[in-house]
Amino acid sequence: MSGADGGLHVEVYGSGPAVVLLHGSPSSPDDFAPLVDKLARRRKVLVPHLPGYGRSASVPQPYSLDEVITGVEERLLRDGVSRAAFLAFSGGAYKAVAIALRGRITVPRMILFAPVIGLDAATAQGYRDLVTAARAGAYDPRPSWLERMASPGFSARDPEGAARVLAWLDAAPRAVIYDELVAVADAPDLRPRLAELGCPILVCAGQNDQAVPARSSEQIAGLAKRGTFRSLAGAGHAVLIERPPEAFGLVETFLGEQDRDGV
Repeated sequence: MSGADGGLHVEVYGSGPAVVLLHGSPSSPDDFAPLVDKLARRRKVLVPHLPGYGRSASVPQPYSLDEVITGVEERLLRDGVSRAAFLAFSGGAYKAVAIALRGRITVPRMILFAPVIGLDAATAQGYRDLVTAARAGAYDPRPSWLERMASPGFSARDPEGAARVLAWLDAAPRAVIYDELVAVADAPDLRPRLAELGCPILVCAGQNDQAVPARSSEQIAGLAKRGTFRSLAGAGHAVLIERPPEAFGLVETFLGEQDRDGV
């Protein structure tokens, strides 16, 4: 089953306790398909296509990260989802944590893969400078994309997976991707607020992540009141594509604890 409202398209599968999967900026919501097949056997799985991606319309200009987050939140509430676990990848983690902090939707558990939920000043300026250069035609991310997003030698080991990672650059119009990057650079850092959340948070990262170093993810887990960190050996930033058995196993175990404990 699927639905769309206000330009935001959401794929819905299965039934049971709700879990929301938020893709990265950029990455494709289709990357979640193998995980959806597993989770939907026992859960209601919702996969929003963030604005500009997949079957969702682009957001009005100027781009507002706050409006995107509110749109996801309100769409879930209109669909009767007032309680859901969240699984988010990369920039999708910012949206998941923001929704949990707002408290309109009860979030009993969160799983964050290679999360970006706040940037230091130097990194944020680096995002802005990169976007400025790209918009001026002075920078093309494609030649170095796989080197940054995947582990060394991944394209040789898994050409199909490498093609999926490279396709992230076409998952949304470049203007949308650039707007997202600037919005993340300008957004308030949510890391200091993680301690406000009482829910268990599992943070996972590839050991060889060049885009969001594993030490950054480990620090995020340490800031959470009930955070746990797991490193996936040999993986890069595209951990869900590079190491699906291990990553999916962590997800199923973590959500299984929610079923067992009722939290």
